[in-house]
Amino acid sequence: MKTILITGGSGMIGRRLTKLLKRKGYNVIWLSRQRDINANIPRYGWNILKGQIDEEALEKADVIVHLAGVGIADSKWTDARKRMIIESRVRSAKLILEKLQEMDTKVDAFISASAVGYYGSETTDKIFVEDDKPANDFLGKVCQKWEEQAELFTTELGIRSVSIRTGVVLSENSDLIKKAVLPTKFWLGAPLGKGSQYMPWIDIDDLCEIYVKAIEDETMTGAYNAVAPEYTTNAEFMKAVASVLKKPMFLPPVPEFVFKMYLGEASQIILEGSRISSQKIQDAGYDFKYNTLKDALRKNLFGRKNENEKKDNY
Repeated sequence: MKTILITGGSGMIGRRLTKLLKRKGYNVIWLSRQRDINANIPRYGWNILKGQIDEEALEKADVIVHLAGVGIADSKWTDARKRMIIESRVRSAKLILEKLQEMDTKVDAFISASAVGYYGSETTDKIFVEDDKPANDFLGKVCQKWEEQAELFTTELGIRSVSIRTGVVLSENSDLIKKAVLPTKFWLGAPLGKGSQYMPWIDIDDLCEIYVKAIEDETMTGAYNAVAPEYTTNAEFMKAVASVLKKPMFLPPVPEFVFKMYLGEASQIILEGSRISSQKIQDAGYDFKYNTLKDALRKNLFGRKNENEKKDNY
């Protein structure tokens, strides 16, 4: 069976994708800061700042899934933070490309994360599709550079490359779910900002299945939106959380200035958002398991935990 090399494997998406790939019979290895080839999931070392990478990992890999990158909405976008956001995604991919060139080694495919931030952080009536141009704001530029680096694997090495433009990921372990559920449980749930901004979302299991499809389907190239077919505003999202929890929601929206005060420019991720089309990935043959927000919330709030969750020491 093929060996899949994952960067950012210890993150929320990486761990779930690792479980899914292992269940399907794939060999999975990670690039990590610390080498530990005897771990449950073998880890091979790399250091982006020093330009170092364990060549053995690249020699073993059939497909590379690039998920590495510091959190975008974790803190204010200072100049230093912006550099980290870009370099952790772009410089890391560049390092892999350069090492493959040095080693004269090829893999079957390079599958990279990207984000719906490619289309910009604004609320419009437009439904964005993959052929639309990137926005001229910070997130648009980050995603453009991210995807351009992935495309170099094709133009310079002839390797199939795919970029997965991901929406807000719903998981029982996601910060979004935790932050939405806690106040709602105490009758304090409320829309954020205007509430009319769209929240392109996707369940984590659908997202991971899309990554598997990108690994297996050799006809997939270029960018694909990874968002559920259902269009949802922030107000509708918060109402759905309250409905699933069987709690009332009667408070007015949380004012925009609260988020701008704490997050600055990064608050646009929460306060703005447009509709994103999922038609291309559906046309490629992917059928979503979680088409509606309430189904995804019920699964993530009340669904049975994976039996291997405690056993897997990833």
